[in-house]
Amino acid sequence: MQHSASTGFFGVPASGLHALAERYGTPYFLYSADEIIRRIQLMRDSLQGLVEVFYAVKANPNLELLRRLRPVAEGVDISSAGELKQVCLAGFNMAAVSFAGPAKTAAELTAAIEHGVGCISIESARELAECATLARALGRKANVVLRINPQVLNRAFGMKMGGKPVQFGIDEECLDPVLADVLTNRGALAFRGIHVYAGSQCFEPAGIVAGVQNCFQIARRIESSSGLRSSVINFGGGFGVSHTEEARELNVEALAKELLPVLREFLEASEEKPKLVFELGRYLTADAGIYVARVIGEKESRGKLFFMVDGGLHHHLAAAGNFTAAFRANYVLANLSHPDGEKILCSIAGPSCNPTDLLGVDVELPRPEIGDLIGVLKSGAYAFTASPLLFLGRQTPAELISHRGEITLARRPRTIGDFN
Repeated sequence: MQHSASTGFFGVPASGLHALAERYGTPYFLYSADEIIRRIQLMRDSLQGLVEVFYAVKANPNLELLRRLRPVAEGVDISSAGELKQVCLAGFNMAAVSFAGPAKTAAELTAAIEHGVGCISIESARELAECATLARALGRKANVVLRINPQVLNRAFGMKMGGKPVQFGIDEECLDPVLADVLTNRGALAFRGIHVYAGSQCFEPAGIVAGVQNCFQIARRIESSSGLRSSVINFGGGFGVSHTEEARELNVEALAKELLPVLREFLEASEEKPKLVFELGRYLTADAGIYVARVIGEKESRGKLFFMVDGGLHHHLAAAGNFTAAFRANYVLANLSHPDGEKILCSIAGPSCNPTDLLGVDVELPRPEIGDLIGVLKSGAYAFTASPLLFLGRQTPAELISHRGEITLARRPRTIGDFN
């Protein structure tokens, strides 16, 4: 979705962004539930309902946002007991929850079984054995899928999570004894299918298609060797969306053109039509958020111009280049107060004592003035909760949600004393 610093964001005009700063203080996050819902519906419509869209809670676990997404997302992907509690509070159907993570504790597995989580992604032979033991003790079956680390390295993904040694999933070549354990423990385990996550940040439709085809091949091999049929095939996610280039993202329409024939061929050949799932986080939420901070001061240092703002890595570690970044690149920034001013080259620095606290390095912006609002675009994913919020004891930002023309306070600011 295209935005403009002069016309506003998510239907909120520039004057409205300033009014929010006066009401809630700065910095603040603003998320558009409408934009996330639009993307979910685009995915569903483009793939003609053949694949369900699960929301990956890790991308943005704000409770009020989850409540707005519950009527639209067909399920959720979680990675902890905390996220399990969050989706319970949001009212999601537990049968439509997928629980992944390489170090689930006994307490987390117990909670997942007790809540009737639809798919517990088993990431090791040890976890499978523990899940079976806990299920017997609880007197109810655990719904499990096997998370598989595929042999094939899919080079289309920016961050590759398969085809190499990783802590996630069961190596594909080591599946046979695990499948035997599933069959041995049928009294305690309900086998649902497979979960394969090849990586993240894939911008090439052909890469996604190749990953889906590999999942189908694995499911067929499992059925052939063990007789276990998958009623769920979770392809993972990893749809590419750039934080640093405003318009760069995976083209869903182009993906659908290549993927639909592959999906139809597999489903037509399947006696039991399995549920097919994409779990998407960053792709749905990144473009649906903006982080707004206020310019506090300016200085020149050895020929470079810096503008200091009241927000930084303590709220938005990813924008400072310190979260899953191989190299530092600027998020898209905007001067919300003077969008049409003469552009200059400058750096936007946060308030901390850490030299990496830079929201923009040598970025071209309309010249900021003290008091101006600077917006960090594409900030809906892995921002607030992926940052060291208590660093230096600064107040946390307000989180606001725009939905159907209304803006609500989804999480109030908190001081360090609120956490004592």
